[in-house]
Amino acid sequence: MGIEKYRNFIVIVLVALILLIFVSGQQGCKKEQKTTFNTTALTMAFVADAPPSQLVTGEKYPIYVDIANNGGFDIAPGNAHFFLSGIGNNLQNVELHVQNKNLLNKKTPLQEGGKERLVFATQAIPPERNLPAAFNFTVRLDSCYKYATLVQTSICVGKGDGICSIAGEKIASGMNSAAPIQVTSLTETIQGNKLYVTFKIENKGTGEVYLPSTDCTKLQAQDIDEKLKQNQVEIAVRAEEGFVCTLQGGAKGMNGITEVRQVTCEKVLSDAMSHAAPFEIALSYIYKEGITKPLTILPP
Repeated sequence: MGIEKYRNFIVIVLVALILLIFVSGQQGCKKEQKTTFNTTALTMAFVADAPPSQLVTGEKYPIYVDIANNGGFDIAPGNAHFFLSGIGNNLQNVELHVQNKNLLNKKTPLQEGGKERLVFATQAIPPERNLPAAFNFTVRLDSCYKYATLVQTSICVGKGDGICSIAGEKIASGMNSAAPIQVTSLTETIQGNKLYVTFKIENKGTGEVYLPSTDCTKLQAQDIDEKLKQNQVEIAVRAEEGFVCTLQGGAKGMNGITEVRQVTCEKVLSDAMSHAAPFEIALSYIYKEGITKPLTILPP
């Protein structure tokens, strides 16, 4: 091989390598879009120094909690309950159960979510007693409130003839309203002359979900009948005529009760052309979650 041919060969190899690296890099940049879920709803936090983390026997302290609705559903006055526990005889003059007095409107791009400051005490007092050393205890705050998740997506009704597609995931980011309970997946399949729409309901928050008929006061008191309502929601599905869903206990309908699980709806297909159609899901429930704050009573 002559010098000129050798040089040309080297140039060709180098160009090929550069193209290979470029193509590999382009392919590596193509990442699958991951669906994200906004699971925020009602948030709460003890106000700083109300109470302070260290208390002195005989002194008076306020107990305030700031709440905010950062989710996608309004909370009516009185529909959010808040319970303090773990206090025992360590503090006096404390309200243990408080409800929201104001409408806590949902958060939108045009407005902030509703806010309120809860007052559990203005003069909470650690009782007089002879403590030989600092005494530590933990206060727990539980919220229990009515909420809902609204989901809107589009499905393909028919056998998929190019107008729309049966295949693929039909839930994308932003299709659920901000809430702890989310519809995380919705897919379609065809068997015979039937179209099946299957969607998955999940608790993506940090708390517990109950039926909207749950009595928060009884639930806080560990009432057995109320605790049996856990991991269930009320559901309402809106779709074009002919769909029917399988709900709790095998019941058929578009409205009712279902567990937090997978739900399937079906429709007998006609010979009509395929078309896209809206598919909406509304989930209603009680949501319960809690936070804690450690406190210390110092000896006199």
